[in-house]
This record gives sequence, C-alpha cells and structure tokens, in this order.
Amino acid sequence: MPMKKRSKNTRQEHQKKPPFAGKSQRGQGEIYCETKKSTSVGLTPTATRGLDQIAAEMGISRSELVERIGRKILQITVCMPVACPQEVSE
Repeated sequence: MPMKKRSKNTRQEHQKKPPFAGKSQRGQGEIYCETKKSTSVGLTPTATRGLDQIAAEMGISRSELVERIGRKILQITVCMPVACPQEVSE
C-alpha cells in the first residue's frame, strides 16, 4: 500500500515562527523563558474565526494571541455581552 504524500506547509505568513537568533532546541523556549505546552480550549466557530481575524491583523498566530492575553501583554476591554439570536420556531 503506497504511503500518502504530506501536503506542503501552507501556513500564512503570520502563522510562521518568528526568526530566532540561536538554534532551536527541544525543551527550551525561544521567545519566552519557558517552554509552551499544549492546552485545549473549547471555542465556538464564531470565536475561532474572531481570534483568527485578530491574529491575522496583528501578524501573529492564534496561539501567540492567546499567549499575549494570558501574559497581560494585550489588554482586554470588557464590552456589553452580545445576546444570542433566538432560534426560529416553526
């Protein structure tokens, strides 16, 4: 059975890692003084699209956007919550 070829990396420019002066090494942080670990967050498709849009506008990845919010590098302004549209009943 032939193996499938991997598709070429199609990351957009803002999703790529920033240039790093030294050699990347596993277990050592490149941008921050600690390594990142995978964390799962449940989001609606609307929230995911919103984060992707903000990240693209800033020229960073979605992960880096959340990192900067968590490190309080980016300030969050609280707005009035948006009400969900009511389901249309037939």
